[in-house]
Amino acid sequence: RWTAASGQGDAPMAAEIERAKKYCQVIRAICHTQVSKAKIGQKKAQVKEIQVNGGTTAAKVDFITGLFEQEIKVADVFGQDEMIDAIG
Repeated sequence: RWTAASGQGDAPMAAEIERAKKYCQVIRAICHTQVSKAKIGQKKAQVKEIQVNGGTTAAKVDFITGLFEQEIKVADVFGQDEMIDAIG
């Protein structure tokens, strides 16, 4: 679906982003680890779906689109000795 759309510029992706701003209530980002940098002997990247909270839906979408294709460190997200909830 996106292979054909990628050759047409940003119009199809922009339409999907606007649709998410208009109709969605919960915004989640799909993130992955960089196995080559971890040096833990793992060959397959871990993929996580992370929900974004706070602000309006449009603000959440703008925040996530600003982070596309950028490296985010764990220290940027979590503080030392911070408690988190995990659903597994």
